[in-house]
Amino acid sequence: MLSRLQQYILEECVMAKGGSISRRILDANYKASQSRARGENFKKIITQSIERLIARGFLVGYGVKTKEKLFIDKVKLTAEGRRRVQQWRESRQAKLPLHKITNKCIKLK
Repeated sequence: MLSRLQQYILEECVMAKGGSISRRILDANYKASQSRARGENFKKIITQSIERLIARGFLVGYGVKTKEKLFIDKVKLTAEGRRRVQQWRESRQAKLPLHKITNKCIKLK
């Protein structure tokens, strides 16, 4: 089960050319008003969501790793991530109640 923020991150990667997106774009586009978190915790929450998507194998993160911290600059969608987005989109797609009409031949005398 993915959170709304994680779904948003995956959708942005799909919409981006090449499946790769900068971290700054994620920080700027996802409005803090959609989150109940305060401004100072907002970037921490985005980072945590990105790290969890990386751990699940949906994203690959590019950046700098120090002894204490990981700085993610760019994320790229994996094949598994693309499959997950496709499944999520299909589950949101409205199903129409279509009925198959059969033609029955009637012989008249």
